[in-house]
Amino acid sequence: MTSSARKSSKDAPVDVSIIVCTKDRGPELKEVLARLGRVRIPKGWRVELLMMDNGSTDDTKAIVETADLPNLEVRYVYAPEGGKVQAFNTGVAMSTGRALLMTDDDVHVPPDWIEGMCGPILSDKADAVQGGIRIAPHLERPWLTGVLRFWVASVEDPDHPPEGLVGANMACRRSALESIALPDVRLGPGAAGFFEDTVMGWELERAGYRKIFLPAVAVEHHFRLDRLTIRGFMASARRMAVARVIVDGDRDPPPPAPSVRALIPQLPGLAARSLTQLVRLVIARQPDAGFMARYYRLLLWQEQRRAAAARAQAAGSLRPAR
Repeated sequence: MTSSARKSSKDAPVDVSIIVCTKDRGPELKEVLARLGRVRIPKGWRVELLMMDNGSTDDTKAIVETADLPNLEVRYVYAPEGGKVQAFNTGVAMSTGRALLMTDDDVHVPPDWIEGMCGPILSDKADAVQGGIRIAPHLERPWLTGVLRFWVASVEDPDHPPEGLVGANMACRRSALESIALPDVRLGPGAAGFFEDTVMGWELERAGYRKIFLPAVAVEHHFRLDRLTIRGFMASARRMAVARVIVDGDRDPPPPAPSVRALIPQLPGLAARSLTQLVRLVIARQPDAGFMARYYRLLLWQEQRRAAAARAQAAGSLRPAR
């Protein structure tokens, strides 16, 4: 792991540490950093930015170190080991802020972002804050509804806050985060793919910390176009199923794998949605939310069956030989 710093001083405590994990974003990262460079810093606040490079092979280091960020103390950290969660955990350990503010390397933040997200924490009105996440206008599609919208991290409905937390726009008190287990490195991008931020939110809630939802403090999500393809959504469903089984497998006791009988009622709906999806694929090449939801449940069932079989095999190998 290597790091570099600029505009850094140690004569005052840091109020906010922004942690952004990145890998091979190239030119797209320039606009992300430009938006961070235009964020307003409340008077008297000291804010640092930790750019956690999770093994980029492009010019990420040069992009970060030449970015115009006059409002922030910037640290570039090369942390190639493991996936995003490992980079994030390293960033938490290296950061010093009383509030930790997180976003992704494909997100554009608004000018009032830092104060809006961290003000409630630093004024002791909340221990964790979930902000809004809007899909960039050029990525909107008429069919992007239901689970499809949720799977690209849309967080917009003020009446329905997301489960746990969503990492594209979240903040928490350092002392609260340090009191729970850090995210499992088997989760998140670069590993299973999902749920590392959700579980973090669940752990904070279980520990009794106060979480608030502020959808008006919204960032804009500029994910890559391939996430909007049928293949992209099916890949997301597979990764979510694997990640969910990892999460559920850590419960005591783990949930039983569903039976074939439980799957049978799903088959007519899956068949009908499969036909709908086929029509959309042939005519418009559009994903279908209902089909993808059922496809995910099928994959989750399969992963649960595999996990149950692995547990049974492990238990059998531990039995003493007669």
